[in-house]
Amino acid sequence: MENEPILQGQLAARLELARTDKHALNTLLHDYMPFIKKCVSGVFFKGQSKADNLTDAMLAFAHSVQTYNPGNGAFIQYAAAVIRNRLIDNARKELAVQKPLFSLSATGIEEKDVSWETVLSLQAFNRAEEEKNLRLEIEAVNSEFSQWGFSWETLLKKCPKQERSRNIAARIAGAVRENPGLLAAALETRQLPVTRLAAAFSRKTLEKYRQYIAALIILSQGDYPYVYSFVPQLFTEEDN
Repeated sequence: MENEPILQGQLAARLELARTDKHALNTLLHDYMPFIKKCVSGVFFKGQSKADNLTDAMLAFAHSVQTYNPGNGAFIQYAAAVIRNRLIDNARKELAVQKPLFSLSATGIEEKDVSWETVLSLQAFNRAEEEKNLRLEIEAVNSEFSQWGFSWETLLKKCPKQERSRNIAARIAGAVRENPGLLAAALETRQLPVTRLAAAFSRKTLEKYRQYIAALIILSQGDYPYVYSFVPQLFTEEDN
């Protein structure tokens, strides 16, 4: 994985030791300094101190070591999110103490004495953050897809071409979501429970759009707000 200098097995042992050993934590910080600096460069905008940001990023990295749970995915992605969130919070706090760009008065909109560069930088920063978050989510979702036996590339080939077919697939995915037993079975086996669903839906449809239906279920259950906003919302009985 990008910027991961330590093999996963070795990294797990080092993280465990660094939680209680200050020297081990300092060594880990030293080894991951290129990664930490890259995180800082990715969220810095004019008006902030690079030195302060680096210090905050190092503190956030140390915090991620203490709070990381292997069940939540790769450490490098988790640490990047912790650092990014801390730097974003700092940037927003700095802007909060500045005067607002505009205020409404009896005569209309009155411009205030604030830095346009700061506001425009934050807008550009927010757009870049959204793009970065979307890329990270796509990578995480693809990793989840692979555990179900498919990928973004194969999914695109299996997506229903007609709206009617997509609606039917969404209804099937919705039926799985609304049934705790079916949902638990699907998530545990990472397979669509075709045999049980065939009692209510066409087996041919289930087999043909298996990957698309599974993708809808995966996206609805995971923490993928950016990616999920691009897919059809799952149907309910009221929609029908």
